[in-house]
Amino acid sequence: MSHYLNPVQIIKTDHWFEQLEQGLNNLGIRYPIIITTNGNRNRLQLEQKFSSNFIFSNFGNNPNFSDCNNGIKFCENKSIDGVIAIGGGSAMDLAKVILAYLSSNETKIKKLINTKLEFPNKIPSIFLPTTHGTASEVTMWGTIWNIKEKKKYSISHPELYPDIAILDGNLTLTLPLDISIITVMDALSHSFEAIWNKNANKNSTKFAIISICSIISNIEKFKNQPSNLKLRNKLLEASTIAGLAFSNTKTAAAHSISYPLTIRYNIPHGVASSLSLLPLLKINGSFIKNELNNICKNLGLSYEELNACIANIPKHIIPFKLNLWGVKKNHINKLAEESFTKGRMDNNIVDLNINDVRDILYSIY
Repeated sequence: MSHYLNPVQIIKTDHWFEQLEQGLNNLGIRYPIIITTNGNRNRLQLEQKFSSNFIFSNFGNNPNFSDCNNGIKFCENKSIDGVIAIGGGSAMDLAKVILAYLSSNETKIKKLINTKLEFPNKIPSIFLPTTHGTASEVTMWGTIWNIKEKKKYSISHPELYPDIAILDGNLTLTLPLDISIITVMDALSHSFEAIWNKNANKNSTKFAIISICSIISNIEKFKNQPSNLKLRNKLLEASTIAGLAFSNTKTAAAHSISYPLTIRYNIPHGVASSLSLLPLLKINGSFIKNELNNICKNLGLSYEELNACIANIPKHIIPFKLNLWGVKKNHINKLAEESFTKGRMDNNIVDLNINDVRDILYSIY
């Protein structure tokens, strides 16, 4: 049983920019780099708030090695003393690579993702999520894709925990409904993955249960009122609480199965990581009986009703079968082989073999 640790200061607010200014002040940051998407750069009028010389927004949806290299080049010859990330998983993951570079002066990506890397310069950071899914604002790792190798890499280091996470549902209000649901599914996957996990501890499980109950209680109301700020704040908080859970356990089989789906078929991460949730719940369920009873009791649902609620979340909003994302049936064997990421698949409470994974993929085809 591992001990629980998460050093991030979490601030909930309806005034993100005031809190950001206060955070910069408290951390003594005078020349931050701001990592954000072009959409957020324009929508939040960031060029009126910061010098455009310090705003980096030239990257795509799943940050790859060339995005990282562009970000590192962007920082050269600038006296940067802090990192601000404003965005979803892509902006926050890329910010962790930049943070690692600024803290270590290492410019080679493959060396930056070595967990043994020394970080002689402590660079403070503030993360502001604009989606309610990724929870990168409270973890010490990020995901980078190598498009040439068709391979996913992780960057991970205790110094990559952000100093401050600022949660403001106002930043999520412009998310379209489909992307909102995709990010909610990611948060749900983070929570379940933290429970059916060999690294689970009492606190991580407690956070995961809170997150699942909050998502299931609020999601149907949210689908009817996507511009309701109160509901956005609840989902944003649920996503961060899921992050507090899996920041200590890492993810497990559902995420391991998701990586080839994203890199080969461009299936959005939140979909790819949640497609296998129900089959995995069936496989892992008898090993997490107490936790499931707890969830069902809190929600006033039977186990069957809980399954139905989960199945209902993406209905009529997101395609939720592999064939609808262009996966061919004769690709399933290859996908099953590629579904075993070390440090993810082996966290699953039940040891799965290639036949188990093949069965899961057929069941969601």
